Order: sequence, then C-alpha cells, then structure tokens
Amino acid sequence: MVLFLFLNFMKNWFLNIAASAVVLLSFTACEKDETKVTIATAGAPVLTASATTATLSQPMANDNAVKYTWAPANFGFAAATTYTLQFDKKGGNFSKPISINAGSATTRTLRVTELNDIFINLGLPADAAAQVDVRVLASVGTTAPTQASAVSTIAATPYDFCAIPKDSWGLVGPAGDGWPGATATDIVLPYDCKARAYVLRMPLNAGPFKFRANKDWGTNLGGAGNLTSGVPLTLNGSDLTIATAGTYTVKLVVAVDAADKVTGGTLTVTP
Repeated sequence: MVLFLFLNFMKNWFLNIAASAVVLLSFTACEKDETKVTIATAGAPVLTASATTATLSQPMANDNAVKYTWAPANFGFAAATTYTLQFDKKGGNFSKPISINAGSATTRTLRVTELNDIFINLGLPADAAAQVDVRVLASVGTTAPTQASAVSTIAATPYDFCAIPKDSWGLVGPAGDGWPGATATDIVLPYDCKARAYVLRMPLNAGPFKFRANKDWGTNLGGAGNLTSGVPLTLNGSDLTIATAGTYTVKLVVAVDAADKVTGGTLTVTP
C-alpha cells in the first residue's frame, strides 16, 4: 500500500512539472510573436514640386502644369506603401481636401485641366488668383499611422471651362504667311473662351487675306469694310486687306446655325 501511494505521488508530481513547462514555453512563444509585429515609424515622405506657380488656360488644357515627386516614406520595415496627393485651399488644414490616389508611384504630373479642376472644385472662383496647399500621405493600411509630408503651395488663376468648337480657323494670304501652297500655310487662331472668338495678336504684312476652316478651302470667310470697327464676313466672301504692316490683334467670331454649319461671322483687327 505504501509503495502504491508513493508511485501515485511521483506520477502527479511529474505531470505538474510537465504542464508548467508547457505553459512557460507557450508564454515565451507569445512574447516572441508579439515582438515580430512591433512597427516603428521612421520617416515621412518628402514632397518636391516642379513649380510653385502655374499658368492655367483652356487652350493649354493638355499641357503639363506641375510635377510632384516624393522620397518614399520609411515605416521601419519592408511594406507595400500607398501614396495619396491631397489639395486644399490655402490655410484650409486639409479639412475638406481633394485627393488623388497615386498608388505605389513616387511621382505624379498634373495637366493644366486637372489642376484647374482642383481649383474650381475647391470652390475657388474663375479668373481670380488663388493658392492651394498640397501634401502627400503615405499609408501601409491599418498596421501603422499614416505619414504626411510637409505642405507645398501652388498659385494659379483658374479658368471657367467652355466647349471648344470642333473647327479650327486660320488666316491665309500675303498679309500672313502667303496663300497656302508648298511652303506657306495657315496661321491658326486659338479659341478664346472669354471672348467666345478666335483671337490672336500677330505681326501682319500689308496685303490681302482671308480665313478658312480646318486648312481647307471648302469653308472660307471674307468680306469688306473697316477692320477696326468690325467687318461682317460671308461664306466665300472677297479678300480682306491690311493697309499698313504692323502687329495687330485679330478677333474672328464665327456664326453657325442650329445644325452647327457656318453661316458667316464678324472680324475685328486692331493695332
């Protein structure tokens, strides 16, 4: 009986020691696992802008306005980082920003039309100079706090969008580059949304000229009268004339009907 009690005591003692060892090993393993997921933030992205001012106009809509580049953020460990450019009114503290997701890229170029849309969508009025704050955010999801770069500022005067007519119009004739041929060509006038007209300031020679659409004689405008006070133009009208060579502002208003077909127009040429 004594031997039986001794053996039973030794069995229970051994089982208790084994269970304690398992608990100790489990606790040690947990501590190691927790150490592995510890994340230290080390450095925010550094934002650089190619310009602090931009010229915005609808004829330049597809031109590049500004390029933003940033040095990658450092979260203290290797991770897939997502970057977001944010824009807000000057001093707005990014309370209601406009955001552009740049993905994993470390550069983003904005075209004139994109930057103009940002200014307008922030509630900044067209034709009034304004400033916008810019920053880049770096994120690796929920495993670490989002990091923000220092703020950059860009100044510009946004424009009010208007639909550009489908036709291009050019001045042709000796008053310009000559009648179209082997070397001479049309001097194309850009469309001015404010004036709702094709406008260009250019040097002109003394001599005749006309206007034609899309570098083709199928649709052309001419007429006669006092250029400085405005000349009514008609389809296939007569040649116009510059009396004295000089630099002039040419303003061409083209009239169209309900079917968008050209019916005539008005021309003003002023020194």
